[in-house]
Amino acid sequence: MAKLMIDTYKDNSFSPTALIRSNAFVATINPTSFSIAYKTFQNTDQATGTSNTNAKYEKSLAPSLQIEFLFDDTGVTESNPGNTLINKLKKLKKVSSTTEENAVTKQITDFYGATGKFIGTIHKPGNVILRWGSSLASGASSNSAYEFKGILTDLTMEYKLFDSEGKPLRVVAKATFSESISPELMKTINNTNSPDLTHKRTVQDGDTLPIMTERIYGDSKYYLEVAKVNNLISFRQLKPGTELYFPPIEKTS
Repeated sequence: MAKLMIDTYKDNSFSPTALIRSNAFVATINPTSFSIAYKTFQNTDQATGTSNTNAKYEKSLAPSLQIEFLFDDTGVTESNPGNTLINKLKKLKKVSSTTEENAVTKQITDFYGATGKFIGTIHKPGNVILRWGSSLASGASSNSAYEFKGILTDLTMEYKLFDSEGKPLRVVAKATFSESISPELMKTINNTNSPDLTHKRTVQDGDTLPIMTERIYGDSKYYLEVAKVNNLISFRQLKPGTELYFPPIEKTS
């Protein structure tokens, strides 16, 4: 099973040059769930003598991600992986650490180092990308089943179990991340499907040129112009994996 991974960046541009460390943290135990919170502000001021209000939109807060990480050094994770682990942990009464190095302490250090620790060279904690999905094994972050870009805003550690020497054997970390992306990246994301930009797309199985043109321009009638730009002899049979360019709409109309 692919593990949740966190990459650390210098800023919220999340550009390759801003990357501090890839896979700065890899979860030993995947979270069993996470939640996303969205919030909008509406002006609900109501005139005197009225019985209702005409709410007017003001702004939306950045989405926030709430997620729990389990750090465990009891040994049960090795024989009870996956979703059955939590039930096993609840029933476990007495355990002892058999490793010289305390795995929980290392996991916490790695996690906080990747998400919330002050970095002297940039004078702040890093920005992070949390990635989770089957494609993570190949390192293709853009194809992750789930991806969240933001900053750590809140972290609570609950120490649940200790060995005879007082070393922590189980800790639950409750973390909140707030989405944070640069204005430049936001503009790029918002304009991803703009017909006024040049787009590069990879042909997928089942794609046709009219279908791909419809996605970009909102109209399939430009497929002949796109075929000409890409020097396609036959636009009816596209080979999966081929990269095609879709120029700005005003240049093809």
